[in-house]
Amino acid sequence: MGGSLLGTFGLGMLSRVPIGFALAAASLVTLYFLTTDNLAIGAQRIVAGVTPYPLLAVPLFILAGGLMNAGGISRRLLDLADAIVGRLTGGLAHTNILASLFFGGLSGSSVADVSSLGRILIPAMRERKYTAAYAAAVTASSAIIAPILPPSITLILFGVVTGTSIGQLFFAGVVPAVLYMAVLMVTVLVTVKRSGFEPEAVKTMDPQDIGRTPRDQIAPFWPALARAIPALMLPVLILVGIRGGIFTPTEAAGMAVAYALLVGALVYRELTLPKIFTAMKDSVALIGLILLVMAAAQLYSWVLTSGGVPQSVAAALLAVSASPVVILLLINVLLLVVGMFIEANAAIIILVPIIFPVALELGIDPLHLGVVIVVNMGLGLVTPPVGLNLMLASEIAEIDLLSGARAMLPFLAGGIGFLLLLTFVPALTTWLPGVLY
Repeated sequence: MGGSLLGTFGLGMLSRVPIGFALAAASLVTLYFLTTDNLAIGAQRIVAGVTPYPLLAVPLFILAGGLMNAGGISRRLLDLADAIVGRLTGGLAHTNILASLFFGGLSGSSVADVSSLGRILIPAMRERKYTAAYAAAVTASSAIIAPILPPSITLILFGVVTGTSIGQLFFAGVVPAVLYMAVLMVTVLVTVKRSGFEPEAVKTMDPQDIGRTPRDQIAPFWPALARAIPALMLPVLILVGIRGGIFTPTEAAGMAVAYALLVGALVYRELTLPKIFTAMKDSVALIGLILLVMAAAQLYSWVLTSGGVPQSVAAALLAVSASPVVILLLINVLLLVVGMFIEANAAIIILVPIIFPVALELGIDPLHLGVVIVVNMGLGLVTPPVGLNLMLASEIAEIDLLSGARAMLPFLAGGIGFLLLLTFVPALTTWLPGVLY
């Protein structure tokens, strides 16, 4: 049964069938030819895939991010990030990374981060003589912060699939997100002078000014902070509200939509009715894509489970080693490869039901496993051939995917090093939830 599922799904992907339809087709073909189950089960499982109450947080957080972006949030966060790190060597690249940390705490979506910030920062970096490929690589890699940081859509999905507390998962992602940001900034400091700028531009630059934002273009810190505070308060309100028991993660998502409307319309006064309709239209398109994949992946996962595939994989993994570290390393390798070909949210719904029981049997903390899996899926977003972040950033930078992939190599190496650190030091993910819960 596993061979039929994987083979049919792989054939669909090679035929460029959208991933949601490929998953559904593989499941239905297997049900029809290899089982005696009624095909009506397929419809039931597809509906069940999108009906859990906690999943309501996904479309609401996506809409909140779209409204915040339409309401002028991006520019104010960029100004604050530039005021903090713009004077460093590679200043605008650092601004890109720090802005991703700020914006990731609003959108929860890596692709939304690239789409919104990338359209501003990639042209700006090119104007300041960064190579187009380097600008794309920085933008794509920094957007990985969004799925790690609350209100991460990917963490919500992991929580729904495994029954793990979404609130605790949100707190588990905070320290790793900040640490990953630091890894990216160190990578920029190491690489920016060697490969970040067009060669002819470097010859004419004062060495002290390479990559720094001109002082007259940097907003003063305190005014920039004051303008950004309404935006920065949203993730704080979400985390404090969840920890204080004021609202659930799903209710927090509804609060985020209301907050985005109030801030955009009454505080920044940039959120007009046409912008609201545009934000809703763009959000619905993204929500529809995600929910289609989730519904089909739920059916696919159910067929896998009913065919005993998770049990077979678990037995195979446990036959290799009973060491939690070794199993986590094997999981990392598996997910890094899978992430190159399958969209992150679909991969979580398909693979987590297989991996999670093995991890529990070995005593691996669900919070640690969740963040490790999310980071793996994030790295998949910047690796060809289906790296959505890299593809979108390369398209914005007007370069081919291969050029973007070459520029990505130092950032990918830093990301893999960060992943290994996260794997070997569980306290990076479990410490903060342990203190707060």
